Amino acid sequence: MGPPAQPNGTTPVAFDNDGVRFAAPGGWHVQSGTAPLVATVQSGSAMIAVWRYPRTEPLPASRDQLTQARDLLLQAAKARDATFRPLKSAITRLGSHPAIQVRGTETVSGQARSVRSTHVYAFGAEVVVDAYAPADVFGRIDRAAFVPLVRSLKLRAP
Repeated sequence: MGPPAQPNGTTPVAFDNDGVRFAAPGGWHVQSGTAPLVATVQSGSAMIAVWRYPRTEPLPASRDQLTQARDLLLQAAKARDATFRPLKSAITRLGSHPAIQVRGTETVSGQARSVRSTHVYAFGAEVVVDAYAPADVFGRIDRAAFVPLVRSLKLRAP
């Protein structure tokens, strides 16, 4: 698999049955998924996966609840992948919705990758944008593709 392409603008995509819209990096391949996977967006060795996990329990909203959710996310990532190493995490908002963002390194399909994982809590669901690429191209692709896609994310009730 070759290096990811530099995005050529953006392409708006909508997955209205999942209540998810975003601007995909132009020239990258977008493919719809099967629930809970909404879609994947890929170019070469870079991948973005958008998930929507319906939740029956109350979504975290307060700072304390989000801090606890972040700590649980980090524990789950380490339990799922012993190579996972967090680099940075933030409790933030995406639009009007509470969100948690985690940056780190992990192993995906046997390959070391840098990852930006964004968890947004809205409309009875946790929407997750997992974006990863090899460390040597991550910074460039993060700025050109991953961050703009996350910023463009629009959620509504499905």
